Amino acid sequence: MKTTGIIAEFNPFHNGHLHLLDYCRKELASDHIVIVMSGDFVQRGTPAMVDKFVRTKMALECGADLVLELPVCYSTGSAEYFASGAVSILDKLGCVDQLVFGSECGDTALLTQIAQILAKEPSQYKETLASYIKQGDSFPVARQKALISYLSDADGFSMDEALLKSVLSSPNNILGIEYIKAILTRGSSITPVTIKRIGEGYNSTEITPLSSASGIRSAIADNDLSFDDLGKAMPAPSLSLLKENAGRMADIKRFSDLVYYKLLLEKDNGYTKYLDVTEDLSNKIASNLEKYQDFDQFCSLLKSKDIAYSRICRCLTHIVLGITSAAMDEYKANNYTSFVRVLGMKADSSVLLRPIGDSEGSSALTNIKNAAKELTTAEYSQFKETLFATEIYNSICPVKNANEYRLKQIIYSFT
Repeated sequence: MKTTGIIAEFNPFHNGHLHLLDYCRKELASDHIVIVMSGDFVQRGTPAMVDKFVRTKMALECGADLVLELPVCYSTGSAEYFASGAVSILDKLGCVDQLVFGSECGDTALLTQIAQILAKEPSQYKETLASYIKQGDSFPVARQKALISYLSDADGFSMDEALLKSVLSSPNNILGIEYIKAILTRGSSITPVTIKRIGEGYNSTEITPLSSASGIRSAIADNDLSFDDLGKAMPAPSLSLLKENAGRMADIKRFSDLVYYKLLLEKDNGYTKYLDVTEDLSNKIASNLEKYQDFDQFCSLLKSKDIAYSRICRCLTHIVLGITSAAMDEYKANNYTSFVRVLGMKADSSVLLRPIGDSEGSSALTNIKNAAKELTTAEYSQFKETLFATEIYNSICPVKNANEYRLKQIIYSFT
């Protein structure tokens, strides 16, 4: 039996995602596909378009077998945290043979070579990285320069510097490198496999048969197209679920107001206890609060050469959701703590959960009423963080989900 893992947001599920699942079935002969999916908040630091249960059903109806929730501290984290948390879940299952992901370059060997440098951190690379940081470069810029310098001197490596820079600055390549690094760091037996990303670019707003998720979200947010016009960009089951839940989409205005309230509430204490918030950023937030208009405007106001818009989004979301640096330090020290929470599965896929029972202190959470007794102390803390994030998400939606404790043990079951 060959089991393939995919790490995703499905925000929303579109034809590019369907292409990836079809590739796993047809080209890689996968018997089962396991998805580790962001819950109600995603990696760009914003609420998901529709809730995790709707997106779980999209995945299951379009070919996935099992959907697991990525804890919110990872789903809203940097590429390193996002990847490390998700890989830890796939590794913990004990049955995943390969991790498949899309990338701009489509070259597993190249991404692996780069990931090996980041995992091993050779002295030459570390010294070069430190020198760029000392010169004033932000960490992402310094890391990119240090990698280019190191690889340019490597025996047998002949890629043009401009092309290498393009590889290292492309978002899906960056995430892919972090996936592979997480596999290497854990000593996992999972094999990474990348395929070349096709269709519109990551930030494209064009609506085509292979639109990006951001393009679909923009079209809906701007009322540029009817839902029926999106039919060419999304599989029919996914589009149907999106239309069915149009009145339950997250309201960014409500979220903006909530962010402002939280920032005001903690202004006097500062925000440095929260994940990724430096003292400089904390001071900048506090000194600019009187200029706050909405979430997007405030993130744009705070961004600078040293800190990107997306990181600011994540930082503000960490503040609202109460995700602290201390908690993440604890999770990292425990080899990236992750609870394994089932959001949905096909009826014949329970075999995928059996190996996890062989790991001491680990279990797949299919009924959250049992969380306190089935999870370790750290896992339970992480679980409560994630549950709180869902409660916050529900508060900004026009129509709220039922309390999660009242939902069925397995949210969606298909035969």
